[in-house]
Amino acid sequence: MRGYQGVLAAICACGLITACASDPISLVGTGLSDSELRSSPAQALLFDAAQTLETSYRDNAWVQTSGAMETARGWMDRLTGQAGSEAEPAAQPGQAYIELRQLLTLNAPDAAELVIADVRLATAQARQVDQAALAIVIAPAAFTRPTLTRDLGEVESAIALTREAVVTFDAVLARLSDRFSERQLAQVMIERDQLAFLSESLRDRADALARLRRELRDVQPFS
Repeated sequence: MRGYQGVLAAICACGLITACASDPISLVGTGLSDSELRSSPAQALLFDAAQTLETSYRDNAWVQTSGAMETARGWMDRLTGQAGSEAEPAAQPGQAYIELRQLLTLNAPDAAELVIADVRLATAQARQVDQAALAIVIAPAAFTRPTLTRDLGEVESAIALTREAVVTFDAVLARLSDRFSERQLAQVMIERDQLAFLSESLRDRADALARLRRELRDVQPFS
């Protein structure tokens, strides 16, 4: 009986994680039409910038692509007492990116310049999301709570992705720093620090968007 209860609990947990543990967690609900999503140019700009960032970060392996199903599988193994039985070792931060870009087989100068270009692109895309979110915060228009919820979800996703990208680039630098010249190291560190700063700035934007949404709730309590 206890064995049956354990399996049942694992199945329930698996379903819960599948529903809630997507990477990154989205705060966005369903039911918004495309016209509602793009009713405000500022919100449309944020949506496009956030989607571009997520696609680019995943396609370039700046973040891991494993998601809810892998997480649920791990929970199932642990709840049924099989943790580690068939689990593959977790990939080291930056490993997928190093392999994708073939940074260990390229000559050192080219590998370093490729990393610099990627960190610059990651930083530029994070800046676009940050600026788009700021435009909503400083010039609030006739927003609705559902679209602000969508905006908040996009910013929260960008925060998670940029934080993971910083970890990825830090791991790459720690492993491949001997392939960088002093000038190249300085360049990549400047961009890396900007990316980390933007990730924290996005947290401020998320707080401001949440505040706008709360204020709208107070004005329209039945919306």
